Amino acid sequence: MWKRSLLSKVSVLTAALAVTTGTAVIARPAYATDWGSAAVAIFEVGAQYAYLSRQVHYLDNEGRHEYMDQIKDKYGVNGDPAANAMLDRLMGRLSASIAAQEPKSTIGTQPYEYFVNNERSFNAFCTLGHNVSVNIGAFQKLNYNEDEMAFVLGHELAHGEKHHPARGVTRGLPVSLIAALYASQNPNAASYIGATLLNAVGTAKLVTKPMESQADKLGFDYAVGAGYNIGGGAALWQRIVERNGNGGGGFGELFNDHPRSISRRDTYSKCITKWSNNKVKVDAGTGEVLIHGKPFLTPEDTDSMSGKERAYLIAGNLAAVFHNPDKEPGAVSTSVNVLMVGRQPVMTWDGVSDPAAAQARLTILLQDKGRGGEDKDSVKKEAREKKGEKDKKAAREERVKAEKAGKEAAK
Repeated sequence: MWKRSLLSKVSVLTAALAVTTGTAVIARPAYATDWGSAAVAIFEVGAQYAYLSRQVHYLDNEGRHEYMDQIKDKYGVNGDPAANAMLDRLMGRLSASIAAQEPKSTIGTQPYEYFVNNERSFNAFCTLGHNVSVNIGAFQKLNYNEDEMAFVLGHELAHGEKHHPARGVTRGLPVSLIAALYASQNPNAASYIGATLLNAVGTAKLVTKPMESQADKLGFDYAVGAGYNIGGGAALWQRIVERNGNGGGGFGELFNDHPRSISRRDTYSKCITKWSNNKVKVDAGTGEVLIHGKPFLTPEDTDSMSGKERAYLIAGNLAAVFHNPDKEPGAVSTSVNVLMVGRQPVMTWDGVSDPAAAQARLTILLQDKGRGGEDKDSVKKEAREKKGEKDKKAAREERVKAEKAGKEAAK
């Protein structure tokens, strides 16, 4: 019954807009501005958005459990044991990381509710009320890689922490719908708004590029703070680039309206280098992992992952080795098919043709430069650049003096 009333309101408003548009081109005599009518119109619009704000606040707070039921009804709940166990671990670790980093977070009083849904595409979302859902397709397409999933979920939780879903509502709801809902004053308005928003989750309709960039940055902080591989973000985007090209579509709707895939991979790759105090880098073109600017390893493809994707995960583990410049690296060793530096796992030997040579190479690189050592080639290059800049500056000063002396002589 209330839906017919709502549709009637929308139809009337649409017809009114059509009449206004149809008569706008007819020449009319000039009249004085009707400031009273303008004030009423402004008040009406303000009242409509205040009404919308109340409905959104309800969904974001006391109505969030009802809204979660609505989300589950729409997408279905998936019972995959591995995906659900992983999501439990992810949410536990990421929530603790957020609580430690965000003193103003409401995560203690309003913890996130979450579930795995039945959608097969690559997607995840955080909507009003700290309600989170991850497609089963996201787990499958990432081959259940928990480090990479941490960056997907960290990004979505960042949206929740910064209240992006509530702020994005006006982007997702047409003005005509807001007006019709206000006019109807229907008691089920919150439910209707929630259903409308569900059709827009995971798309560019509810978020802006600044929101997305902020979520990327905070998602990195949350994932790394939770103890996940620093290279997980770059590895995630390398996988998307390989399956999707440099475009924004084809691998699901996740992260729409974001910077392009290669740019995002490279941004996360720079985070690896920065975390390692500029000791570790991945060559994006070849997939070679460099330590102190010197080659360490170019990983081979495996059945589950490309060599380039592996390179970012290996580099992330090495970045953890170099993160604390005051601590000497541990001994290089192998433990049950895993290359270790002290207690830090670096990589498995899967796809490595000569593990002994790789282990020896890493030992040499660590001993040659040390934990706080500098790359001599980089130092020399930097010195040459500084000298060049100094020489250019001196030459400019000399030219200025010569020009000034010439002008004085001409007088």
